[in-house]
Amino acid sequence: MKTILRAFPVLLLCLFTGAADAEDALDRAIIHAESLQTQALGAVAAAERAMADAQADLRVVRGIEVEARRAHDQAAITVAGEAAQQAQALERETQRNLTLARNLVAARSKMLEDLRGWTHANRRPVALLLMESGEVHRHTRNGSSVPQDFAPLRAGERIETGPDARAHLFVSGGDAEVSLGGNSSYTVTQDDTSGDFSAQLEAGMMRMRVLARNKWGKRFEVRTPSAVTSVRGTDYSLTRTSDGDVIKVYSGVVAVSPPANGGEEVLVKSREQLNVPMQGTWPAPQPFTTDMGDQPWSTSHEKN
Repeated sequence: MKTILRAFPVLLLCLFTGAADAEDALDRAIIHAESLQTQALGAVAAAERAMADAQADLRVVRGIEVEARRAHDQAAITVAGEAAQQAQALERETQRNLTLARNLVAARSKMLEDLRGWTHANRRPVALLLMESGEVHRHTRNGSSVPQDFAPLRAGERIETGPDARAHLFVSGGDAEVSLGGNSSYTVTQDDTSGDFSAQLEAGMMRMRVLARNKWGKRFEVRTPSAVTSVRGTDYSLTRTSDGDVIKVYSGVVAVSPPANGGEEVLVKSREQLNVPMQGTWPAPQPFTTDMGDQPWSTSHEKN
């Protein structure tokens, strides 16, 4: 039976090496977790306002119902009773939403506490995974599930996300971040802070950001059965579909080539999209409209 990693815990996938490189991964994870906590606090505030509005509406409706009964107005009593039932249902729904929002804040706070604990212990992982929502599975190279602990990340391990799940990976000593959407399968095949990073997307959607800092010779590569994407200092997404791959570049340039040797490389520039078919000739990249509201990265990272 597969081990299911439930929503919102923190799983640190650790390869302990030099503190200089590892520090970046942990610090970036803390920044991201802080932004998630801020969002959760905003959700609580919104849920509290909705709860207050629902309770006020219920008081008004009950007042109307009382007046209708005093007047012995059966039609008004019936209408007010139905309105009261609807108001009560809305109040129950807003109460559930408020409870979920408060639970989310508690989970985000625990996430931050765990991450900061590594800082206090002076143990800085090179690679780590934050499970933001839904169910996330982690499997070893031979397919067995990995227990929910602090075991090192090994080349060949696979991360799988369930429906509506989200996971965030900090890899290659903090030089890159990967955001995984629901129903995705992602395998890290190489993660070495002194060399290259490579991975494979078997299903679903990933968005990757590579930070151009002081390692221009470092290679970052993600493969699918249809294409190989190579980047240096960029932000792009890669989605597997039944028809092939969809590659969107939000900033920088991505080099895309066929998985077999000898194929012609295609450069996809900022705000361009390339649809790679399962078979046949590749079309030319096409422009697309960037949805700036879809930013999985903390705004604190924009300075990089």
